Amino acid sequence: MDRKEIEKRRHELLEELNRELNGAQIAAVVRKDEGVPEMVSAILDEMGDGDMEILGDFYFGPIRTEDDPAQQFLCVITITDELPPERLPALYEAISYINFTLPAGCFSVDKDHRFFCFVLNTLLPMDLEDPLLFREMDLAVGNACAIADSYIGILTDVLNGDIGVDGVVEFLGGPS
Repeated sequence: MDRKEIEKRRHELLEELNRELNGAQIAAVVRKDEGVPEMVSAILDEMGDGDMEILGDFYFGPIRTEDDPAQQFLCVITITDELPPERLPALYEAISYINFTLPAGCFSVDKDHRFFCFVLNTLLPMDLEDPLLFREMDLAVGNACAIADSYIGILTDVLNGDIGVDGVVEFLGGPS
């Protein structure tokens, strides 16, 4: 499959994901901005405490070669873009404990310390038929949302200074 065919296929799959999200009453749009891959961006207002504006971006990683046997599908859920510098050490430690327990994906802060997010990177076979590929994409989105939502509250409490790292250890079932 050549690069143009791969990009066309990915576009159609992203359009289908967008339709599914909108059908589930989740505000979403397919967008293509300069310098970034085409993606579905969604407002995930059912996550967190309801007062947060959590955004999900779902997209394919770059095509390295047309002969690659697998492709990346990424789910990036941005929890906040307000990171008080004085809370970062506690957040980093809390993230490290939580990431150790996760079945997939990881919580992260971008290199410029502007965004706190959850990232799930899924490898999918390049030759998977579209219905099966879409099913895997849909599962990745659902898994990313479920995993992130399980920890947003506790990590937001750390970020806000409401609890310390000991509270995260206790939350995870460790000694208090």
